[in-house]
Amino acid sequence: MAQPPGGKKDSLAPVLLKSIPESKQTNFKGREIELFFNEYISVENLPQKVIVTPGTGLTFNYKIRPTSVYLKFNEPFKDNTTYTVSFTDAIKDATERNPATNLKLVFSTGTQLDSLSVSGKVTDLKTGKVVADALVGLYAVRDTLNALKEKPIYYSKTDTSGNFLMENIRAGGYELLAFNDANNNFLFNQQNERIGFLKDSINLTGNINGVELQLFSQNNSPAKISRTESRQDSYGITLDKGIERYQVNFRRKEDSIPSILASANQIKFFRNRATPDTIGVVLTVVDSIGTSTDLKQTLSFRDRSRRDKAEPFTAVSEPPQNDAVEKTFNWTLTFTKPVGRINKQLITILSDSTSSEEFDEGKIQWSNGQSMLSYPINSSARKDIRISLEEGAFMSVLEDSLKKTVFTYRILNPEDFGLLKGQVVSNAPNYIVELVNESGKVISREVNSKTYTFRNVRPGRYRLRLVIDRNNNGRWDTGNYQLKQEAEPIIYYPSIIQAKADFQFEGVDLEYSEKVNSK
Repeated sequence: MAQPPGGKKDSLAPVLLKSIPESKQTNFKGREIELFFNEYISVENLPQKVIVTPGTGLTFNYKIRPTSVYLKFNEPFKDNTTYTVSFTDAIKDATERNPATNLKLVFSTGTQLDSLSVSGKVTDLKTGKVVADALVGLYAVRDTLNALKEKPIYYSKTDTSGNFLMENIRAGGYELLAFNDANNNFLFNQQNERIGFLKDSINLTGNINGVELQLFSQNNSPAKISRTESRQDSYGITLDKGIERYQVNFRRKEDSIPSILASANQIKFFRNRATPDTIGVVLTVVDSIGTSTDLKQTLSFRDRSRRDKAEPFTAVSEPPQNDAVEKTFNWTLTFTKPVGRINKQLITILSDSTSSEEFDEGKIQWSNGQSMLSYPINSSARKDIRISLEEGAFMSVLEDSLKKTVFTYRILNPEDFGLLKGQVVSNAPNYIVELVNESGKVISREVNSKTYTFRNVRPGRYRLRLVIDRNNNGRWDTGNYQLKQEAEPIIYYPSIIQAKADFQFEGVDLEYSEKVNSK
């Protein structure tokens, strides 16, 4: 048996014919709700998708009938309260599963309906993109941090455009915030959820429209060691969050060995000489928001075995291989192990394959435990620059050599690139203008320049943003909900910038005004 073929495809959502109670009914005293539709229906995740405001922890049992949905609440509704039961997209037609969107039932247990509303949009602060399915909530004004332990009184979810609307709200004072409720428990989890909030409470006496909330990640919980990796010559410690910097204190100074920050959340130690099988250390790690944590760990190296293969000693360059560069640029090499020694006789810098320049060790700037090299290139080349490293040019602390490598860069032709310039219109004293590509990588930046110019912009799609550097530390800093400290603002130019070869973009202005005497 099967459904007969043919016929026009059903593209219509179920239509609500009537409900108990009726829409906008007052003096409702029951606990049972039923909605009746014009066709057979199906229901999806009703307990998770039904939103009841004000949020009072109400739970319900339900039955699905061919053309209706029946809900029986386990607790009575509060007196003199306006309730909104929103079904989001939980109810669909039975054949083509077209959802009945914006389906909600409003009623009051008192003599009148509350009619105030709050609407706006939620975006991601770092990317500027809209956030769908974010929880937006109103909380009672208290000294405690409501979102960590309490569910909101009124709440809504953002649509695919990041827009939200909360209606039928009672007049009064509220705290307004939003977060991406990853586990759907209506509580903010600072470790893996982003949050945005209004610093000051709102006194709701009329409708409020156009509220903008920007989500940011604050994760100020102490860093923890999530796993370790022991090898015969190295020991890796992986943390549960990224860090900015670290410091090592060895319990015995004579056990000191080199280490690097191998990635944003991994510290790696290198056993470059004879040491005990175990070494005690105390790590002081500092994350991106300045939270400092002390971690005790014992480094335990694995016994040597012929089956163990040594980790390769490699390096990544910036600019990358075969990139177009100006005649003067800063060349960096990031190594996978600390560098132990250099043989400058095995390093050659050639301009146009004819003119050579001596490599000067005195110009090197080292960072990250001598694993990141920065060297200024100042060439007279017209076509290309070649940096040749013979085997043995760089030796790691473990005495293995970087393999022979040649880095070739062509001298850029300005006609192959674009130029972007504009102004910053702001009363903020400190700010950063950044040009970022589609993956969010910063391509160029200028600090505190009222007029900025980005030259030699490769053809492609970019976004332009203004970072308000309130503490003047040269970077963006996140906020803290517990301290009611807002994240530093990031303002995006509203349009995507399509850079083209030999093309100038002028008048691309960024505007932002700091609130005077804001608390």
